[in-house]
Amino acid sequence: MNPLPKITTLAATTAILAGSLANPANAQDGGFRECLQTIKADAMRQGVPANIADRAFQGLTPDQKVIDLDQRQPEFSLTYAKYVGGTVTADRIVKGQQRMAQHRALLDALQAEYGIPPQYIMAFWGIETNYGSFMGDFRVVRSVATLACMTKRKDFFSNETVQALRILNMNHMTSDQMRGSWAGAMGNMQFMPSTFTKWAVDRDGNGRIDIWNSLPDAFASAANFLRGIGFRPGLPSSEEIVLPRGFPLDQADSTVEKPVRAWAAMGVKKAGGAPLPAVDDASSILLPAGFRGPAFIIYPNFKAVMNWNRSTLYALSVGILARQIAGGLPVQQAAPADDAPLSRDTVIDIQNRLARLGLYKDDADGLLGPKTRSALRLFQQQTGLPADGHPTAESVRRLQQTR
Repeated sequence: MNPLPKITTLAATTAILAGSLANPANAQDGGFRECLQTIKADAMRQGVPANIADRAFQGLTPDQKVIDLDQRQPEFSLTYAKYVGGTVTADRIVKGQQRMAQHRALLDALQAEYGIPPQYIMAFWGIETNYGSFMGDFRVVRSVATLACMTKRKDFFSNETVQALRILNMNHMTSDQMRGSWAGAMGNMQFMPSTFTKWAVDRDGNGRIDIWNSLPDAFASAANFLRGIGFRPGLPSSEEIVLPRGFPLDQADSTVEKPVRAWAAMGVKKAGGAPLPAVDDASSILLPAGFRGPAFIIYPNFKAVMNWNRSTLYALSVGILARQIAGGLPVQQAAPADDAPLSRDTVIDIQNRLARLGLYKDDADGLLGPKTRSALRLFQQQTGLPADGHPTAESVRRLQQTR
């Protein structure tokens, strides 16, 4: 559980993006017990003995605090500057460098085996739990069972509850020892139970996988997970770049992919003026704070980081933190000082207006994601504004004048 309350981690993203509401019909104890029995039956079909489920569910009641946290949707979306500024801190960089030096032999061995650079494991560790300082103290079985039986995401969290029971059946820990965030993320790297059962590794060879107390297990599990979701040796996940004068802003979008050398041919360079790698890897350009802020090129490994957490700002933060832990420079271009967060209601209004104009075809969920930015870019093109897909005050004002 991330100590910064507005910075979204792996499990919190799952909870926020789903946008669930508690279901009062399930609030009665009988409904909760019936739901647990359904989950138990599914677990037994996956090889979990009945007594394991019975022991885990004995006396189990819904956790009202989990329900309250699940319903607490963020009122404002964070800007690039606020998000990255709260995630990539000087203290986190220094601690990451210290931890990387402390565990260098293990991290080098994992890089040789899995191909994951040490600075990336440190970056995920730092962002997810501040290097193991905040792993959460909620009982995971109770949390995921509550979310399965008391919210609209029954299928997702029922499976997470089954996977938690499978972990108990593998004798890795007791139900009381299985602690984590309110949404069920566990250990140093904040693995959901399903991530644990698929990717966790017993690196220290003691016959148990312990991502809470064994850093070899935690780091190896993270490396195995990253490799499994597509992270490959070679290019980093992202780098800051400088765009040439007159660069077509409609090309700065995650949906526009070109070989790296094609961007270089258009005059795009690394921040500081160094040339981009002369490679054909697919890449895109992002302007997370609009054309007045920093620009980034994202490489194939960015998609792997997004598979860990679907937030673009999270993925950018991982790359920025990893680079600085490894001794690289911070981001050179500052975000515009007047870049302000938008309320959820404002984003919903923007989405609805774009939809009425035929530019946006997804749900009005109040989340300023790639589809909303692409639709806003089309509106900006139509109205003669800089088409960077960023909701500047002028873009929002023009859009709100539409009928």
